[in-house]
Amino acid sequence: MKKMQRGYLKFLAGFIILSASLPHSFAQTSSFRLKTADSLFQAKQYTQSFEHYEEILKQKQYTPAMLLKMAYIQEGLGHTGQSLYYLNLYYTASHDNSALEKMTELATKYNLEGYETSDTDNFLSFYHDYHVHISMALAAIMILMLSLSAYTRLRLKRRPIASFSILSILVIVLAGHLYFGQSLETAIVTNPSTYVMSGPSAASSVLEVIGDGHRVSILGQKDVWLKVSWDGNIGYIKENSLLPVKL
Repeated sequence: MKKMQRGYLKFLAGFIILSASLPHSFAQTSSFRLKTADSLFQAKQYTQSFEHYEEILKQKQYTPAMLLKMAYIQEGLGHTGQSLYYLNLYYTASHDNSALEKMTELATKYNLEGYETSDTDNFLSFYHDYHVHISMALAAIMILMLSLSAYTRLRLKRRPIASFSILSILVIVLAGHLYFGQSLETAIVTNPSTYVMSGPSAASSVLEVIGDGHRVSILGQKDVWLKVSWDGNIGYIKENSLLPVKL
């Protein structure tokens, strides 16, 4: 029995060591592949380099420079929708305003919708980009209010009415922030003949047929249909015709 226990402990120790080494090995593999892709890009072997970049991104690894190169490659291939998709990802990763200028340039050139930059759009973009930071700030203030409530109750022997009221409001604000913030998502149309339907069904009427490159706001999903805001109306597009802008 003791031998079995020792054997099991050795196995467990070995498994833990192996598990700990996997992220490092994974990072090394991605780093090597990124260097290979960059070398191919420098050699102007763009298609081959893109294949490596794409595999790295599928593994949830990326650098802003890599995303920018992917956008450059796709633009060179004439894939406007794909190019704008990677430009959007690049902006999400870097907040480089020159990416916004490039997106506006392409949108104007190809008469694409969804790239307007009103004050409301700028605010929503800022809010979405710093969604996690705002969540952390609200959580930190909530912890502070909770500590203050406990101190008032236990040490000062008073009812923490003010701090508890603020804490209650913060809970509601954080809940709304988490719910609505996650729903602020955009997607790029990548199918050159994309049907915008009036409902989440192939039997619904066609509102419009649009090309690739347009950017839409995602409002929800039902089965394989994404509910989107398009040209001031609500429509539905099959999810395989869209690439959500998220890393």
